[in-house]
Amino acid sequence: MLTYASLTLGYLVTIKPTMSEVDPPIKSQLTLLREQSDVLEQSRKAWLNDSLGGAPLLKLDYAVSDICYLLATLDEPEAIKQAKRWVKLEQKLSEGIAWLRTIDLLRDSLNESDLNKIASAVARLSSKPVSKCHKLMGKPEWVRIRRWWFGYLESLSPRDPAEVLTIAMTERAEHRFLKLRNRVLKHDNDKDWLKLEDATGELKAVLSLHAALNRGYQVRVSLLNDIESHLRLWRQAHARQSLLQLLAETPEVDDRTRLATSIAEIRLQERLSAHRRKERVRKLLIKPNDD
Repeated sequence: MLTYASLTLGYLVTIKPTMSEVDPPIKSQLTLLREQSDVLEQSRKAWLNDSLGGAPLLKLDYAVSDICYLLATLDEPEAIKQAKRWVKLEQKLSEGIAWLRTIDLLRDSLNESDLNKIASAVARLSSKPVSKCHKLMGKPEWVRIRRWWFGYLESLSPRDPAEVLTIAMTERAEHRFLKLRNRVLKHDNDKDWLKLEDATGELKAVLSLHAALNRGYQVRVSLLNDIESHLRLWRQAHARQSLLQLLAETPEVDDRTRLATSIAEIRLQERLSAHRRKERVRKLLIKPNDD
């Protein structure tokens, strides 16, 4: 078990092994990767059964991210290669998911008459990215993805995280998180906020494996989980703002004053939501124990 000084949240925390607690059976990275693979399969099937909504694909997107974070804990070239493949899939799906979630929002916010008025504009703007999602989730492409992914999983053997985790690996994840923490607090650049989400996920994955070995890590894992959750919600609200602006500029909306006002109000609410998420993350980064 590892003992080292942590700088994760900007202050020094020394974590030492505890011998008094009996830990439950520890899951290997392979077991955790298979569990996330099951989430992928379930989310894909749920979306194909009802592809008008974006929630299942968003859940799939989260599972892909979690797989990438777990792969980083393996710290080997083939794992890095697999993670890059998943990142490419995420990138291809991202715009379609954003549109599907924006459409969900519009359905919840507008009456049927207004929805009918913007239907052609929404279809025109979202058709290509949503069609890409259908292609990627369709059987021919998914069979190809399953082939390379499960082929890789079959090549792995279960390993005790205690034998895989190193101080250097943990310190790299800590350093990246701390660097981006300081950057977003100082400069408030959206690109850095997006990078912070990834850094938070990677560090959470590493410390979650440590937490299975030492319960002293669980408080920090819970904090990182909270930060990651707010960052994910901020990213979604941020993406919807841009898509709502595109919609507002279409003739179907721009020529109708009342409808344009409604879309502007929805966009304002998304901007306020994104702002609140950022403020919550700032508070967690600066004073994590001050609720």
